[in-house]
Amino acid sequence: PGLNNFLDTPNRKLLQYLLEMLSVHAVGNAEQWSALYIWGEQSSGKSHLLSALAEWVRQNGGKVARVEGELDKLNANEYGRRAEIYLLDDVELLLGDAHGERALLTMLESLRQSNAMLVTTGGKSIASLNIALPDLASRLQAFQQFQLLALADADKREVLQQRAHQRGIVLSEEVLNWLFTHTGRELGMLLELLERIDSFSLEHKRKVTIPLIRSILEVSTAP
Repeated sequence: PGLNNFLDTPNRKLLQYLLEMLSVHAVGNAEQWSALYIWGEQSSGKSHLLSALAEWVRQNGGKVARVEGELDKLNANEYGRRAEIYLLDDVELLLGDAHGERALLTMLESLRQSNAMLVTTGGKSIASLNIALPDLASRLQAFQQFQLLALADADKREVLQQRAHQRGIVLSEEVLNWLFTHTGRELGMLLELLERIDSFSLEHKRKVTIPLIRSILEVSTAP
């Protein structure tokens, strides 16, 4: 994944803000913490965006940590030491549960004190989230908030072509049309399939064709 894939899309303003914040935090020059909440429907590409952010930070010499699952398993004092930038997908998984919300609140306070950057995602706007702890609700409401707009099919095709080009893969219009007709239009799924296509075509020394993609899909669905 790459952040450039998002630049020529309806999410340009979000990406410009992210790049501005990342350029400060990735080199450890931040004088205060930054907190960003990105929300959108399931197929909008939130997880793909976080992966692209992680890649950008590493390529630019920064440290990034993806925080998943049970936050209480991590020592609160470790936050801010492990990385400059933290990524948390599907924050709703922690909400509505007192234990999860307290762990999240502890993390937010630790990151604030260390001038770190947090990017988190969810499926609803912050005002629509089910948050039990008032302190957590007020903290989240102070986040910079953006809606990630789902890409049109033309934008998804462009992203797929860019990623294929980076891998040295030639995707014909015929192949692209077949992919969008027979495999769905969710961007993350298409990018994962592209990785499998790349590996399979290299292993078998075959160019990318519809029969090759059919073979990959048949293998993945075989009992």
